Amino acid sequence: MLKRYIDEIGKDLVLDDFNLKEAQLRLPARKHYWVARLIEAKIERNKLISKKKALKKKVIKQVIQESPVRINVTAAEIAAENHESLKELNTAIEEQDVIIEYLEKVERIMNSMGYEIKNIVDIQKMEQL
Repeated sequence: MLKRYIDEIGKDLVLDDFNLKEAQLRLPARKHYWVARLIEAKIERNKLISKKKALKKKVIKQVIQESPVRINVTAAEIAAENHESLKELNTAIEEQDVIIEYLEKVERIMNSMGYEIKNIVDIQKMEQL
């Protein structure tokens, strides 16, 4: 998904003399698009965290029940963290964190695009004088 986002933002950030007005007119919609992707990524991260908590409880119960000796909850939690499904969820959460970080930076870039377009227009005006 990150690769797709990188490709998309690359297209949004291309400015030249021919597409300047189009880019300026599309800017609010593109800002909305990227903020929506950021919110979706945060929602997905929260879902993964909730899923991890539920799965961890289940695995802890399973570890306690299957243990040949009586173990406390802390030891069961440590054993649960090494469970393959929890490792996969941790990896997914870490990947989602990277996507969120990237989208937050994209949001900052999109917010500065208005100034960049204004500067380009000012340069064009000075060239015409």
